[in-house]
Formats: sequence, C-alpha cells, structure tokens
Amino acid sequence: MSEGTVKTLEEEMSAVAHAEMGGVLKPAPGLLPGEIDSHPTPFKYVMIFLILVVVTAVEVATSYLEGDISSGLIVALLLFWALVKFVLVAMYYMHLKTDQPMFTRFFVLGAVAACVLYTIMLTTLHVF
Repeated sequence: MSEGTVKTLEEEMSAVAHAEMGGVLKPAPGLLPGEIDSHPTPFKYVMIFLILVVVTAVEVATSYLEGDISSGLIVALLLFWALVKFVLVAMYYMHLKTDQPMFTRFFVLGAVAACVLYTIMLTTLHVF
C-alpha cells in the first residue's frame, strides 16, 4: 500500500470511530490512537516510583502506631495511603492520565462496581 492510501484509511477509521463513539474520541495528532497527551518522561516515572516508596514507608510506620492510636484510625490511615498509591499507579503506570477520558471512566466504573460488590458480599456474610 502506498503512504497516501494508508493515511486515507487512517483518517476514515478515525472518523468512523469518532462517529460511533458519539464524539467521545477526540483526534490526537502526533500521538498514539486513544492518547490525549504524551507519555511522561523516564524522570517522571522515577519520581513517581520514589513517591510510592515514601508512601509505603509511611504505611509501614503507621502500622507501628498500634498501641498509640486506635485500630480504627490505623485502618483508616492505611486505607487512605493505599488509595493514594492506587491512584498514582493507575494514573501513571497504567497510562490513564494520558489516555482518553473514556478509558478512565470505564476503569473507575469497574473499580466502584467491585467495591460495591465486595461490600454487599461482606454485609451478606455479616462481617459488619
């Protein structure tokens, strides 16, 4: 195939995808399909890694506060730090920050559905 034919097919596929998704997919010139922003630099990945290391160290330190503060507060703090790490990993290492917002919505919908299902299961088993 010639380069012109390939370019024409890419434009047609982009237009069809844009129309089928109801305008959800925005064109992203110069980027991979489905991206709205360029990927972070290696330096940014290293910085995120270091932040995750620090948050993990804070989690470990929090677990040693067992006798000083209530166990409910420790659990709440550990859940908060786990959520912070989860968001950082999802945004940067799973590339949700640079992808189309539609992918983030699907991911959040699945995560919320899993939490609801887990809560229903724990309630059914009389854990609460």
